[in-house]
Amino acid sequence: MDLAEIEFELELAGLSREQQIKLLSSIKRSGFDAKAVDKKLQLMGFAPVFTIYDEEEESKSQVNK
Repeated sequence: MDLAEIEFELELAGLSREQQIKLLSSIKRSGFDAKAVDKKLQLMGFAPVFTIYDEEEESKSQVNK
């Protein structure tokens, strides 16, 4: 996912612009890790958003084996 897609998902999840900027800055510094970002979202009181993408990719890779 690129930053624009991540930003869009955060907006859909209901994060304020300030919250989005904090998370996006963290992602820019340390890279995108779906599980880590979802954990941060949960700590902020939001439902996980990004682990679903990891689960989809894992199931696709298992089907291709």
